[in-house]
Amino acid sequence: MDYYALDLIPEPVLIVDENYQVLFANKKAREIYGNRAETCHGLSHSFPAPCYEYEGHPCPIKNIRELGIEKSGVLHVHKTQEGERYFYVVAQHFPEKGFYVELHIDLFDLMENLKLSGQRTEFLLSGGPVVFFQWKRAEGWPVEFVSPNVSELLGYTAEDFISGRIKYSDLIHPEDLERVAQEVKYHTDKKSSFWIHQDYRLRRKDGEYIWVLDHTVPLFNEKDEVVGYYGYLIDITEKHEQEELFHILAESNPHAVLVYDFKQNRVLYANHRATKLFGYSREELLNLEDPISLIFWKDREKVYENLKKRKEGYRDTISYKLRIITKSGRIKWVNPSSTVAYFKGRTVSVITLVDISEEVKRERTLIKLATRDQLTGIFNRRALIHDFERLLYQAKRYQTTFSLIIFDIDNFKRVNDTYGHLVGDKALKEVVKAVKKVLRKSDIFGRWGGEEFLVLLPMTLEPYAPAEKIRQTVENCKFCKDLSVTISLGATTYREGDTIDSMISRADEALYRAKEQGKNRVVVI
Repeated sequence: MDYYALDLIPEPVLIVDENYQVLFANKKAREIYGNRAETCHGLSHSFPAPCYEYEGHPCPIKNIRELGIEKSGVLHVHKTQEGERYFYVVAQHFPEKGFYVELHIDLFDLMENLKLSGQRTEFLLSGGPVVFFQWKRAEGWPVEFVSPNVSELLGYTAEDFISGRIKYSDLIHPEDLERVAQEVKYHTDKKSSFWIHQDYRLRRKDGEYIWVLDHTVPLFNEKDEVVGYYGYLIDITEKHEQEELFHILAESNPHAVLVYDFKQNRVLYANHRATKLFGYSREELLNLEDPISLIFWKDREKVYENLKKRKEGYRDTISYKLRIITKSGRIKWVNPSSTVAYFKGRTVSVITLVDISEEVKRERTLIKLATRDQLTGIFNRRALIHDFERLLYQAKRYQTTFSLIIFDIDNFKRVNDTYGHLVGDKALKEVVKAVKKVLRKSDIFGRWGGEEFLVLLPMTLEPYAPAEKIRQTVENCKFCKDLSVTISLGATTYREGDTIDSMISRADEALYRAKEQGKNRVVVI
């Protein structure tokens, strides 16, 4: 990894291994901390042991390990070249590389108007986005202290809370209150060193609700009992509004939309159209162990190729065609279009899937109409010429060989005159049906015109045996109660310098001789 690209980031960045050793410190980190230690806790605190062993110093790396989360953020006071400064430390784990990336966000501007009072100076912020609370462990979580900038966040003054006029629990959205209470009880009973609540909503003085991120730390007495809590809140309403806008746009999209974590191989979001397309519920899609299992097996290789490109950093839009398998087992054609986005702290692919099953069906119908004989369903003259040219090219380029058979129905005009054209058409179809049974899968069979048919035999040097097998099969078939027909066949094999015209000419000559010699026979030239 090119760590030195991190020198372009204007905040301190550390690359830390599993043992807290600093593998790399970017330019800003070196300027702020110097080079006094080889560990992150030594560099930022001059601690000989990890931060979490010291009171009031939660460790984001420890949080990631214990909670099984990908990212964690904590507030710290760090020792810098210029003295102690507040930093919001965000750590993210990269297990495939075996290290953590720490981003240290300098909160100096928030702290410059700090008023010192009491034992926890971090509670006394008077401005900025971080609001500090100290709650008593009692019903409604009475507020014992709150930083003055709470008025910017909620519209109430610090005095409104500290006097008891406003109970903290009364501001929590009714839909979120029970969950928040359960989280507090769980971590209190467990005596967790800290926790981060799931995002919840608080009611402002003007009646509007905002979303907050709440990082809470319990306070213990001499008996190791939890007597209160302190924590800091950050307004994350804009983040939720963006997510809500995304949901609105995704749900109103006429096509299926998936948010796919290509690093973890997980579906993070599926809109209503996606549930209709795949036949799975939203919950089932989000809990799939392997979303790739939804892809038809023949198309999975191209999916893996594109996943590899994403993991290697390719960010442009990717679009192609593939088949999916629905819950009922039905196969559908879709056109997925994938773009890279940032969703809930992760780099993901937002995939729009357009169901093109009907379009593919129409294309196949058009191709069939363009290449198939309408009466018999086998290849028409145009398709035969296309394959004929391909075999000629292969023969000239790779010195392969192939053979050609032309046959027609003997005395076919008499059949039409005696029995009518409907019976004649039936005879043509029955001849085709009989011939198809004795051809190889690689053989190419089509109607050349009228009652004349053409068979191309790839990799065949001697055409007599297959031609004779066709003749006998047709001769032994009864097409009506008292009607049977025979065919005459002319055959030839590719010769160096041949063209379509030269091979057709020889096969026609062979067919003419078969007619002259009494019909119902094979002649090879």
